[in-house]
Amino acid sequence: MTRRIFRSVVISALLAATLAAALIVLSLFGIYEGDMTGELRSEADSLRYALSRAVDEQAYFDGFSSRNRVTLIAGDGTVLYDSSTDAAALDNHALRPEVQNALENGWGEAERYSDTLAESTYYYALRTDDGNILRVASVRSSALGVLLSVLPSLSVIIAVVVLFSLVIARIEAQRIVAPLNALDLRAPLENKIYDELTPLLTRMDRHMRARDEARRNLSTIVDNMREGMVLLDYQGIILAMNSSAEIVLGVSDGDNIGKDMLSACHTPGVGDAVYTALTGRYTSLPMEWNGRHYQLLANPVLARGRTEGAVLLVLDVTEHYAAEQSRREFTANVSHELKTPLTSISGYAEIIRDGVARPEDIPGFAGRIHSEAARLLNLINDILALSRLDERRGIGESENMSLLAAAQEAAAGLEVIAREKGVELHVTGDSGPVRAYRVLLGEMLYNLIDNAVKYTPAGGRVDVQVKGTRCMVRDTGIGIPAEHQGRIFERFYRVDKSHSRATGGTGLGLSIVKHGAEIHGAEIRLDSREGRGTCITLEFPPLA
Repeated sequence: MTRRIFRSVVISALLAATLAAALIVLSLFGIYEGDMTGELRSEADSLRYALSRAVDEQAYFDGFSSRNRVTLIAGDGTVLYDSSTDAAALDNHALRPEVQNALENGWGEAERYSDTLAESTYYYALRTDDGNILRVASVRSSALGVLLSVLPSLSVIIAVVVLFSLVIARIEAQRIVAPLNALDLRAPLENKIYDELTPLLTRMDRHMRARDEARRNLSTIVDNMREGMVLLDYQGIILAMNSSAEIVLGVSDGDNIGKDMLSACHTPGVGDAVYTALTGRYTSLPMEWNGRHYQLLANPVLARGRTEGAVLLVLDVTEHYAAEQSRREFTANVSHELKTPLTSISGYAEIIRDGVARPEDIPGFAGRIHSEAARLLNLINDILALSRLDERRGIGESENMSLLAAAQEAAAGLEVIAREKGVELHVTGDSGPVRAYRVLLGEMLYNLIDNAVKYTPAGGRVDVQVKGTRCMVRDTGIGIPAEHQGRIFERFYRVDKSHSRATGGTGLGLSIVKHGAEIHGAEIRLDSREGRGTCITLEFPPLA
């Protein structure tokens, strides 16, 4: 900008000086030309007057001298006298325009220009009383000639003006630019500067505020992302990194912005992923840290066909990994659980088919086949129930219903089993309304009470207590060891597999209870002591 101001001032000064000089020369030339013309006319008038008084016109010019050229011409164009040249040597002037005009009008003038000498000659002619023509002429420089004559002086003047303008331009350019160089762009409106810049600084302030706000919002979003994110330039230098990425990648030693990613992070495999991304290829890397599973995605940032950087995303896939593990375990468990009763049924049926069994043993074998078939049916029903819960289909519509009435209905279906086993079963409490799916709530309460009855020895007691939106199922059974309590709601998990099979358990009852609680938004709590019994509490959300 300093150069532009400097150049503009110098060029303006040069143009102004040149134009001023040209105008001055033209003005002086106009004055000079007017004075010369007036002088010629005055001299011509004086000579004509003198000739009118003279007895002999030609004798008048004897010994005559003038700085202008004076010519006396007869009416027929013959030159009678010329102050600068021998009259006899001159040709006839009858066709000269100033002579013709003077003969016709009494006076005439003409100007003839010489390209070679860059001069012009001005002629002024008057008709005398005796019919002759008196002509006075003067050679004068043209405007170009005048300009050329004063050009050396003008050059010196212009050079001085240019030198002076150079100094002034440099000083003024620095003075104008100095406040601009001192601008504090972090606070545009706090600068004391030219009023003309106020709209620009106002727009800059608005733009910076909007940019800072967007940056803060983006920073807040990125910093609070559960996923880790790292931005790298084309050299692998860290441009941005949120706290999640710092923790998972093990680079939380301080401010990592500006550091080389390969130097800051030593987690195995990350360096290869970064290198691959910076060479323009996408890569994905599984990682495990602090008991959780992550997926590192390295994406190149391409612009105009070139890799300008990379974006690293660290996704927490622990739940997905756990779900995948659970799916595999579920598939394996289902296969195992289905295989066991089917093997028993097939074995007993084969013995009966082949006639190996004694007649008196056949009813026992048939009973075992029936028992295994019932167990297989219960298992299939529980699997289908879990499938419906997973997909949230076949559970009807939610409605307001009495939690106490649902508990009494579920307990009624187990009274015979409890009585045959010698277990007391009681339902108490007040009528608490809840928002629930009727069939699903019934299955949840039935499974809880059924489990309590199954794992309570003869002479024990099962109490179902309802209070408001809370239902507690408490038994005096065998209890659950502390090391198993964290997994009893998993599918097919059994504390005592032999006892579960003996009681006909499928290992899916509590899983159905857990899924049902999640669907209802209910909280489920477990309190159990080995050998002293178990209490499972369902806490439903209150009605709005």
